[in-house]
Amino acid sequence: MIKQLKNTPDNALQESIKEVALQNVERGKREAELVIANKELFFQNKEKQKRAAELVIANGELAFQKREKGKRAAELIIANRELAFQNKEKEKRADELIIANKELAFQNREKEKRASELIIANKELIFQNKEKEKRAAELIIANRELAFQNKEKEKRANELVVANKELLFQNKEKEKRAAELIIANKELAFQNREKEKRASELVVANKELLFQNKEKEKRAAELFIANKELAFQNEEKEKRASELIVANKELESFSYSVSHDLRAPLRAVNGFAILLEEGYSKLFDEEGRRLLHIVQENANKMGVLIDDLLAFSRLGKKEIKKSRVDMTELAENVLNEFKASLQLKAEVNIHTLHAVTADTTLMNQVWVNLLSNAIKYSSNARKPVIAISSEQQNGELIYSIADNGVGFSMRYAHKLFGVFQRLHDAEDFEGTGVGLALVHRIITRHGGKIWAKAKIGKGATFYFSLPEKTIN
Repeated sequence: MIKQLKNTPDNALQESIKEVALQNVERGKREAELVIANKELFFQNKEKQKRAAELVIANGELAFQKREKGKRAAELIIANRELAFQNKEKEKRADELIIANKELAFQNREKEKRASELIIANKELIFQNKEKEKRAAELIIANRELAFQNKEKEKRANELVVANKELLFQNKEKEKRAAELIIANKELAFQNREKEKRASELVVANKELLFQNKEKEKRAAELFIANKELAFQNEEKEKRASELIVANKELESFSYSVSHDLRAPLRAVNGFAILLEEGYSKLFDEEGRRLLHIVQENANKMGVLIDDLLAFSRLGKKEIKKSRVDMTELAENVLNEFKASLQLKAEVNIHTLHAVTADTTLMNQVWVNLLSNAIKYSSNARKPVIAISSEQQNGELIYSIADNGVGFSMRYAHKLFGVFQRLHDAEDFEGTGVGLALVHRIITRHGGKIWAKAKIGKGATFYFSLPEKTIN
């Protein structure tokens, strides 16, 4: 953690640039291998064409030999008919027939050789086809790897854009701190002028109260104490300002470390797991594939956890833009989004809710987190029912969302709104333990409060209050 805090945005940017350059080099190597593979495939196609041409020639020669054989047989028949009466000629023809038979035997042997060569050529052609398929498979794997690297490159570019936006936001925050410092200096100058006025009044009082020595001593003592307290308050104010600057720097460093140092190895683990599953799943048994899926699921869970943690850390710096918020419409929109993305079994009743002056985006996040919790923890009920309502009380607007789910013990209610605090096992109900902490921070920044009541097995009700303001 200490090493991560020491990293600066410049060093992280240089690391990102080096990583992008390394990926470009790897990409060049893959392209060179792809060119070599294409050349080899082209060469094999030429060899295949040559073998096919040789096969055509051999078939033509074999057909020619068959025709010659037919001619020889016809000539033999004619010779036998013509020379039946000529014994001497018959002997000559017999010799010629012996020679022809030898030649025919020779031709048959040649034919068998050609057939063997044809079989060998066919085997070689089959082998070349298999090699071609292997090269095509390797080419597909290389293309997938190249596509994966391109996606990683785009992610790095997006992260660089986010880092630039974060840097711009930090510069704005720095300008705000400078403006606050100017205001503090003005206030200190005003206090000094007031102090001078008080000193003048003290001189007048001394002139007027020369006959009251005791009163003078009391006033001097009170003034001395007031000056000490003022000096102490100024010192405390400077300490708080310094601590705030250090805390902001540490938070920014932590957020940067989470968004970059943790995401890069996490993406690498998930990416290689995907490549293993796509390219080598047949080499694993059932247990190996199950373990590979566990790696991917945990990598995805870790990504969601990092996103939630970043959202929680950034919420403290987000500027609140207040406007009129129709809470009924906002809650119904969130419910409709859940209906579109989930098979919603719960019966959700939204009563007419009081409008409020607040940040619309942050209030939307509040309803998303609270409604998703109610849906999740009431999913095992025989007939899940969720009720959302509001009331006006003592200058506050109080909103509630109740479910008939598993509930929880009130002994652990103090843990509800802490980061990573969970009252149920992750195997029973998924989640990162950040959602309610986000809601607590949003409501607190709006000047409100949040609490909950529940019983085990009888559901839970979450309440949050917001200051009542005039809605125009």
